[in-house]
Formats: sequence, structure tokens, C-alpha cells
Amino acid sequence: MSKAVSARVLGRWVTKVSRTRLAKMVASWLPNIVLIVVLAVNLFPWLWTFNLGFRERHDILSPNPVWIFKPTLMNFVKGLFEERMWRFIVNSVIVALATTVLCLVVGVPAAYAFARFPIPGKEPLFFFILTIRMAPSVVVALPLYIMFSKVRLLGTHVGLILAHTTFTLPFVIWLMRGFFDDIPADIDAAAMTDGYTRFGAFFHAVLPLVRSGIVAVALFSFIFSWNEFLFGLILTGSESRTLPVGIRGLIRPHGTLWGEVCAVSSIATIPVVILIFFLQRHLVRGLTFGAVKG
Repeated sequence: MSKAVSARVLGRWVTKVSRTRLAKMVASWLPNIVLIVVLAVNLFPWLWTFNLGFRERHDILSPNPVWIFKPTLMNFVKGLFEERMWRFIVNSVIVALATTVLCLVVGVPAAYAFARFPIPGKEPLFFFILTIRMAPSVVVALPLYIMFSKVRLLGTHVGLILAHTTFTLPFVIWLMRGFFDDIPADIDAAAMTDGYTRFGAFFHAVLPLVRSGIVAVALFSFIFSWNEFLFGLILTGSESRTLPVGIRGLIRPHGTLWGEVCAVSSIATIPVVILIFFLQRHLVRGLTFGAVKG
């Protein structure tokens, strides 16, 4: 009888230990499972678009899903060269890079000034700058169109760069001010004690400490400009049109060129994917900078 009781107790103990181990295993794997599911849901549209870029038109328009097909590069060739989408890619690169550089050149020193100097009416002015980013793009599209037409910037790269900078610059100032606020002002004072001017202290002592933040805002500025559609539609001409607007030209009265659309759309994601891949370490550090204060 005692042996039966002992076996029963031992069995319950083993069951309890197994359940505990199973619970710990599930708890350890659950975040990974959730992450994989979220990643699959977010990547599926891009993977499906990329997949359609390698299909013939009859496979794309087939009423029944085609899982096995003969890949072709003709959609990429037609989209880039026959439809001359390469021009819009060049325009997008020029506008996005120029917007990013202009936002950094103006926004980073402005954010430093907001963080360090006793500017009269600083907080209301900072809030006013931030409201520019909050406003919908369509609100200022018509005023920008009228102003640019009067100064002959309509249909030029410069006009579109200024429009993108108008909406991206407040974001850069707002984000970079938070980075500079987390840098003790004693670092500036120590650098100026060593003989640096205020600009020298900013350039040599403070900027290296917020390098990850600069990388983060630069990447976001590039993405905002690269993906922007409304200003590119209204303020550009045939020679300055960017890629998001150029892809719209593949929708024809007689039908949409789905193969070319998917191929060019896949190409449009490549620069952003490359930048994020190589800058992800700085991006994560920049976004978490100052999240935990000592």
C-alpha cells in the first residue's frame, strides 16, 4: 500500500514538474512566436508584391492562384527602361538626400539652441514649430503651389525639396532637442574651459554624443521624403516627378500594368531596406537614447 501511495505521489510530482517546465518553455517561446507572427503579417504584402513582379501578366490576372510559375525579369526591364521609371528613381534620390541634408544642417543646430539658450518665448515658439508637422499636408499644398508658381520653383527639384523640408524639419528639431536635453550642460562648459568656442564645443564635444540620434533622424527624414506623394504630385513636373508619383503613371485607361507596378514598387523599397540594415544599430540606440535616466 505504501508503495502505491509513493508511486502516486511521485507521479504527481513528476506531472507538476513537467507542467512547470512546459509553462516556462511556453513563456520563453511566446514572445518569439508573437514576433514571428507579427513579422509574417507585415512582410506578406511586400513578399507578395515582390513575387508578382516576377510573373507574366496572364499569371498575375489568372482567376485561380498560380503557385508554380516560370520567373521572368521582363517586368523590371519594362518598368525601368521602357516606361523610363529610372528617371523618377533618380529624382527621388536627389530630393530625399537633399531634404535629409538640409534638415540636418538646419534642424540639429536649431534643436541645440532650444536645448541650451534662454530664447524669449522659447516654449511657445517650439510648440508653434511642432504644429507645422501636425498640420495635414493638404492644408498647405495650395499655398505652396501659389508661392512656388510666383517664384518659378514649380516643377523643380528645389521647390519639392523645400516643401519636404518644411514638414520634416519640425520633426528633426523636436526629436533632436530631446537628445540634447539629455546631455549635461557641464560638457559644454568643460569644452569651453578647454579653449573651444561655443560652436567648437557643440561640434567637437556634444555632436559625437548624439551621433546615434542624428542617424535616426536622418533615416526618418529620408524615409519621409522618399515615400511622400502629395507634394510630389502637385509641385512637380514631368522632369522632376518622384517615384511614388511616377508609379501612378503605370495605371492606364486600358488597364493597369500590374507586373511593372509590382516590379518598380519592389525596387522602391530597396534603398530604405539597405539603409535600415546597415544603420539598425545606430537607429536602435538613437530611438532608445535617454529612455532610462540615471
